[in-house]
Amino acid sequence: MTKKIQLNDEQWRTLQALREAAAQRSPTDSIKVSSRLRSNGFVASDQRGTIFLTDQGLSRLSQGR
Repeated sequence: MTKKIQLNDEQWRTLQALREAAAQRSPTDSIKVSSRLRSNGFVASDQRGTIFLTDQGLSRLSQGR
């Protein structure tokens, strides 16, 4: 289980937006991602710069706000 790191409203909405974008196969380049989400391993990007949730990010979302 992922440690429940406290997220502010903007960070929480970012994780939710990335999950929704993945479900709809929408581009994520317009979603602003904080360095905190990246440094905690919740978000990553591929070689093309596409931002996506990691398994850790999905796990954190499942823990609830």
